[in-house]
Amino acid sequence: MKKQTVDNILAIGTELVLKKGYNNLGIQEVLTTAKIPKGSFYYYFKSKEDFGVQLIKYYSEYSLKILNHYLKDETKNPRERLLTFFNDMKNVYSANGFKEGCLLGNCSLELSDLSETFSNVIASELDKWQDCFELCIAEGQTSGVIRNDKEAADMANFLLSGWEGAILRMKSSKNDDSIEVYIQFVAEYII
Repeated sequence: MKKQTVDNILAIGTELVLKKGYNNLGIQEVLTTAKIPKGSFYYYFKSKEDFGVQLIKYYSEYSLKILNHYLKDETKNPRERLLTFFNDMKNVYSANGFKEGCLLGNCSLELSDLSETFSNVIASELDKWQDCFELCIAEGQTSGVIRNDKEAADMANFLLSGWEGAILRMKSSKNDDSIEVYIQFVAEYII
Protein backbone atom coordinates (compact mmCIF):
# COMPACT_ATOMS: atom_id res chain seq x y z
CA MET A 1 0.00 0.00 0.00
CA LYS A 2 2.81 2.41 0.87
CA LYS A 3 4.54 1.86 -2.51
CA GLN A 4 1.26 2.43 -4.35
CA THR A 5 0.71 5.70 -2.44
CA VAL A 6 4.30 6.83 -3.06
CA ASP A 7 3.98 6.00 -6.76
CA ASN A 8 0.75 8.00 -6.93
CA ILE A 9 2.41 11.01 -5.24
CA LEU A 10 5.42 10.72 -7.58
CA ALA A 11 3.21 10.46 -10.69
CA ILE A 12 1.29 13.57 -9.68
CA GLY A 13 4.51 15.31 -8.68
CA THR A 14 6.04 14.50 -12.05
CA GLU A 15 3.15 16.11 -13.90
CA LEU A 16 3.32 19.20 -11.70
CA VAL A 17 7.11 19.57 -11.91
CA LEU A 18 6.95 19.26 -15.70
CA LYS A 19 4.41 22.09 -15.77
CA LYS A 20 5.76 24.37 -13.04
CA GLY A 21 9.33 23.37 -12.24
CA TYR A 22 10.58 21.92 -8.98
CA ASN A 23 11.22 25.18 -7.11
CA ASN A 24 7.82 26.62 -8.07
CA LEU A 25 6.01 23.62 -6.68
CA GLY A 26 4.91 23.51 -3.07
CA ILE A 27 4.51 20.27 -1.20
CA GLN A 28 0.97 21.31 -0.25
CA GLU A 29 -0.05 21.44 -3.92
CA VAL A 30 1.26 17.92 -4.50
CA LEU A 31 -0.50 16.58 -1.42
CA THR A 32 -3.76 18.35 -2.19
CA THR A 33 -3.73 17.03 -5.76
CA ALA A 34 -2.86 13.53 -4.50
CA LYS A 35 -5.50 13.81 -1.73
CA ILE A 36 -2.92 13.04 0.95
CA PRO A 37 -2.96 14.83 4.35
CA LYS A 38 -0.03 17.23 4.80
CA GLY A 39 1.22 15.49 7.89
CA SER A 40 1.62 12.30 5.90
CA PHE A 41 4.27 13.74 3.58
CA TYR A 42 7.09 12.98 6.01
CA TYR A 43 5.86 9.42 6.37
CA TYR A 44 6.62 8.91 2.68
CA PHE A 45 9.58 11.28 2.17
CA LYS A 46 12.35 12.51 4.46
CA SER A 47 12.31 16.01 2.96
CA LYS A 48 11.39 17.93 -0.17
CA GLU A 49 14.84 17.04 -1.52
CA ASP A 50 14.18 13.34 -0.90
CA PHE A 51 10.86 13.77 -2.73
CA GLY A 52 12.74 15.42 -5.63
CA VAL A 53 15.34 12.65 -5.80
CA GLN A 54 12.66 9.95 -5.77
CA LEU A 55 10.67 11.87 -8.38
CA ILE A 56 13.70 12.08 -10.71
CA LYS A 57 14.32 8.35 -10.34
CA TYR A 58 10.62 7.58 -10.87
CA TYR A 59 10.52 9.64 -14.06
CA SER A 60 13.76 8.11 -15.31
CA GLU A 61 12.56 4.55 -14.68
CA TYR A 62 9.36 5.25 -16.62
CA SER A 63 11.31 6.92 -19.43
CA LEU A 64 13.78 4.02 -19.62
CA LYS A 65 10.86 1.67 -20.30
CA ILE A 66 9.82 3.85 -23.23
CA LEU A 67 13.38 4.23 -24.47
CA ASN A 68 14.01 0.49 -24.30
CA HIS A 69 10.70 -0.18 -26.06
CA TYR A 70 12.06 1.77 -29.02
CA LEU A 71 15.75 0.90 -28.91
CA LYS A 72 15.25 -2.84 -28.45
CA ASP A 73 12.47 -3.18 -31.05
CA GLU A 74 13.67 -6.12 -33.14
CA THR A 75 11.18 -5.35 -35.92
CA LYS A 76 13.46 -2.45 -36.94
CA ASN A 77 17.17 -2.15 -37.46
CA PRO A 78 19.05 -0.05 -34.86
CA ARG A 79 19.25 3.04 -37.08
CA GLU A 80 15.49 2.94 -37.69
CA ARG A 81 14.89 2.46 -33.95
CA LEU A 82 16.80 5.63 -33.09
CA LEU A 83 15.14 7.75 -35.75
CA THR A 84 11.68 6.40 -34.89
CA PHE A 85 12.24 7.26 -31.23
CA PHE A 86 13.30 10.83 -32.03
CA ASN A 87 10.45 11.40 -34.48
CA ASP A 88 7.80 9.92 -32.21
CA MET A 89 9.00 11.98 -29.22
CA LYS A 90 8.97 15.09 -31.41
CA ASN A 91 5.32 14.36 -32.13
CA VAL A 92 4.57 13.95 -28.41
CA TYR A 93 6.20 17.29 -27.61
CA SER A 94 4.31 18.94 -30.47
CA ALA A 95 1.01 17.52 -29.21
CA ASN A 96 1.79 18.96 -25.75
CA GLY A 97 2.29 22.43 -27.19
CA PHE A 98 6.09 22.37 -26.71
CA LYS A 99 5.63 23.07 -22.99
CA GLU A 100 6.89 20.30 -20.79
CA GLY A 101 10.01 18.84 -22.31
CA CYS A 102 12.14 16.33 -20.43
CA LEU A 103 12.04 16.33 -16.63
CA LEU A 104 15.71 15.31 -16.37
CA GLY A 105 16.79 18.13 -18.67
CA ASN A 106 14.56 20.62 -16.87
CA CYS A 107 15.79 19.54 -13.43
CA SER A 108 19.39 19.50 -14.60
CA LEU A 109 19.10 23.20 -15.42
CA GLU A 110 17.07 24.07 -12.35
CA LEU A 111 18.70 21.96 -9.64
CA SER A 112 22.21 20.77 -10.52
CA ASP A 113 23.92 23.91 -9.26
CA LEU A 114 21.81 24.03 -6.10
CA SER A 115 22.45 20.56 -4.71
CA GLU A 116 25.20 18.01 -5.21
CA THR A 117 22.63 15.32 -4.43
CA PHE A 118 20.42 16.46 -7.32
CA SER A 119 23.40 16.83 -9.61
CA ASN A 120 24.60 13.30 -8.87
CA VAL A 121 21.19 11.62 -9.25
CA ILE A 122 20.43 13.43 -12.52
CA ALA A 123 23.86 12.54 -13.93
CA SER A 124 23.41 8.92 -12.87
CA GLU A 125 19.98 8.64 -14.51
CA LEU A 126 21.21 10.29 -17.72
CA ASP A 127 24.07 7.78 -17.78
CA LYS A 128 21.48 4.99 -17.80
CA TRP A 129 19.77 6.61 -20.79
CA GLN A 130 23.11 6.98 -22.55
CA ASP A 131 23.81 3.27 -21.98
CA CYS A 132 20.58 2.44 -23.86
CA PHE A 133 21.68 4.57 -26.81
CA GLU A 134 25.15 3.01 -26.72
CA LEU A 135 23.83 -0.57 -26.87
CA CYS A 136 21.60 0.27 -29.84
CA ILE A 137 24.42 2.09 -31.65
CA ALA A 138 26.88 -0.75 -31.03
CA GLU A 139 24.36 -3.24 -32.42
CA GLY A 140 23.91 -1.03 -35.48
CA GLN A 141 27.65 -0.74 -35.97
CA THR A 142 28.03 -4.52 -35.82
CA SER A 143 25.26 -5.03 -38.37
CA GLY A 144 26.57 -2.22 -40.59
CA VAL A 145 23.52 0.10 -40.48
CA ILE A 146 25.28 2.70 -38.30
CA ARG A 147 28.68 4.14 -39.11
CA ASN A 148 31.52 2.58 -37.15
CA ASP A 149 34.29 5.16 -37.43
CA LYS A 150 33.40 6.57 -33.98
CA GLU A 151 33.08 4.87 -30.61
CA ALA A 152 29.52 3.87 -29.75
CA ALA A 153 29.91 5.45 -26.30
CA ASP A 154 30.93 8.80 -27.80
CA MET A 155 28.09 8.70 -30.31
CA ALA A 156 25.61 7.88 -27.54
CA ASN A 157 26.92 10.77 -25.44
CA PHE A 158 26.56 13.12 -28.40
CA LEU A 159 23.06 11.87 -29.30
CA LEU A 160 21.73 12.26 -25.77
CA SER A 161 23.37 15.65 -25.18
CA GLY A 162 22.15 16.99 -28.53
CA TRP A 163 18.67 15.62 -27.96
CA GLU A 164 18.35 17.27 -24.56
CA GLY A 165 19.62 20.55 -26.06
CA ALA A 166 17.11 20.36 -28.92
CA ILE A 167 14.30 19.80 -26.41
CA LEU A 168 15.35 22.86 -24.40
CA ARG A 169 15.43 25.00 -27.54
CA MET A 170 12.01 23.64 -28.52
CA LYS A 171 10.58 24.78 -25.18
CA SER A 172 11.81 28.35 -25.61
CA SER A 173 10.92 28.70 -29.31
CA LYS A 174 7.57 26.90 -28.93
CA ASN A 175 8.10 24.98 -32.16
CA ASP A 176 9.87 21.82 -33.29
CA ASP A 177 12.43 23.46 -35.61
CA SER A 178 15.39 22.57 -33.38
CA ILE A 179 14.26 18.96 -33.12
CA GLU A 180 13.68 18.74 -36.88
CA VAL A 181 17.23 19.99 -37.55
CA TYR A 182 18.63 17.66 -34.89
CA ILE A 183 16.93 14.61 -36.43
CA GLN A 184 18.03 15.61 -39.92
CA PHE A 185 21.68 15.97 -38.86
CA VAL A 186 21.59 12.73 -36.86
CA ALA A 187 20.23 10.88 -39.91
CA GLU A 188 22.58 12.46 -42.44
CA TYR A 189 25.85 12.91 -40.56
CA ILE A 190 25.94 11.16 -37.21
CA ILE A 191 24.52 7.68 -37.60
